[in-house]
Amino acid sequence: MAIETKRVLKCRRVASSSCTMTGVWRALCYVDGAVVIYHSPRACAHIARRMDTSSFCRLIKDAPEETRLRSIPLLSSDLTDEEAVFGGEERLRRAVRYAYEKYNPKAVFIANSCVSGVIGDDTDAVAEEMTEKLGIPVIDTAHHGFLDGEYFDGYLDAARILVQRFMKPQEKIPGTVLLFGDCGGLFGEYTREMRRLLNYFGLKISGQFPSYMSLSELEKAPSAALTVVIGRSESDKRQQHFAAVGEEFSDKFGIPCFSELYPVGYAKTMEWIEGFGKFLGMEEAAETAAKEEEQRFMAYIDEAAKTLRGKKVVYCAGRAAEFFQPQTTLFLIEKLGMKLLGIELFDSQDKEGLLKKEEKLRALTDAPILSGDVFEKAVMESDVVLTTHELVNTNVRQVFLPCVAGAGWTGEKEVMDAMVRVMHRALSRGGLIYA
Repeated sequence: MAIETKRVLKCRRVASSSCTMTGVWRALCYVDGAVVIYHSPRACAHIARRMDTSSFCRLIKDAPEETRLRSIPLLSSDLTDEEAVFGGEERLRRAVRYAYEKYNPKAVFIANSCVSGVIGDDTDAVAEEMTEKLGIPVIDTAHHGFLDGEYFDGYLDAARILVQRFMKPQEKIPGTVLLFGDCGGLFGEYTREMRRLLNYFGLKISGQFPSYMSLSELEKAPSAALTVVIGRSESDKRQQHFAAVGEEFSDKFGIPCFSELYPVGYAKTMEWIEGFGKFLGMEEAAETAAKEEEQRFMAYIDEAAKTLRGKKVVYCAGRAAEFFQPQTTLFLIEKLGMKLLGIELFDSQDKEGLLKKEEKLRALTDAPILSGDVFEKAVMESDVVLTTHELVNTNVRQVFLPCVAGAGWTGEKEVMDAMVRVMHRALSRGGLIYA
């Protein structure tokens, strides 16, 4: 029976269709002292709250026991059919006053929905009016749900507002770093790895912007001696836009900003250490850090290679060309001394996308690109398959490769651990392990 895969879909480029309100909420959801009002039907806020419950559980699973992180209030102006016809400005005024009286916030942020955009409510005027009446900042954001932007536009808009409206010049505290970005949150793998890497240079994290600082802490954020932008890929357009916000912050308050490289994967981490050392003028510290990282990495390689050296592997790479990053996988296969039988790209893209993937592979390896019967034969001969899509109708051992690369070389570590574990399974059982 032919080998099949689960959920390999034809990829096609489509315009982004995410909501700007969720971006505003994500940027502000843990900014203590603030309240967010969705000028929207009630369902919009309900959906955002349900999404937040899931992300909150992921965020705090690695948090210290003493952590008291909590999300801020999220309200809705509760637009109905009537407001869709006659306008919803009065609903918004009532929502702002309710938020002020119930929560006593230091600031209220308004995120606009598609409905308010279509109606044409003058939310800027309402925000100015309520600021004057209540004596606290009531701030309108620029976009309207799906109407004139996407998730990241709302996120950037909120981040810029926090920089422009709530931060003030401060005396710099030597040895402190302000992280710009999220990447899994305050207690996530990325931030933990950044804390470890910064320690090589005698630096400590003073805060993580935008989501994880209260309004009072934001005021003091410019006391950091350095800004470091965190992300996954330098070529990501949205990441470039956020890095620009980091540069704006640095220019406004005279703080150096490092945003050129991201330590994602072993090779990129080594580049980051070298580049960061040059940026700081601390080349010796960078050299020491690089040597220590190399020793740690190679020690892990040597241990995993005791099980994996000489094993035959097939690499199945079905993700779209824009997410196709085979360098790390091929690097690991080589370092572990495994034998690569070939690579299957799957029929998941148009011809142009497949050609781009093949071109990238040809620059990295001379391993054959497999398909059809040749692919099936290679899978049957292999000891393990590294794959982006689960193979069915086969009992081969499989390791499912992560969609998002980990910070530092944690991603490579998890793939090696998964391969070692799956090799201890009986071949007759096959099975799939997620790295």
